[in-house]
Amino acid sequence: MSRDRIDAVHLAWLDAMRTNDADALGRLVTEDAVLMPPHEALVVGRSAIIEWFAAVVRQARTADVKVSQREVIVAGNYGIERGSYVWTVSPAGGSPVELRGNFLAIHQQQFDGEWKLTRNIWNSTLPVGAGT
Repeated sequence: MSRDRIDAVHLAWLDAMRTNDADALGRLVTEDAVLMPPHEALVVGRSAIIEWFAAVVRQARTADVKVSQREVIVAGNYGIERGSYVWTVSPAGGSPVELRGNFLAIHQQQFDGEWKLTRNIWNSTLPVGAGT
């Protein structure tokens, strides 16, 4: 059952990215969540994550995102998710750019039984200077 709930959060996260919806993304994270985007400072807390993603989509909107090689391990009240991604973004006035990389996400079961993302890190597998 826990795996199903983590999968649901995963799919909702991808939907929020595809629809460029920062508020929907924010509803999927814990209040003290931490994002660790490549080449940037930590993004700490739900409000900061919403603001960060809103700023990202003002610069380049998500055209698509796909995940492969995904695995999930559930250990008590935590779920660890690992995989690879292809994130296609369309910069304002530019051609689509395909970003590729790996991610590691930690989900935490809340007191009400709901699962939320509490930590997320991702990195590029593209050569330096190739849209990384």
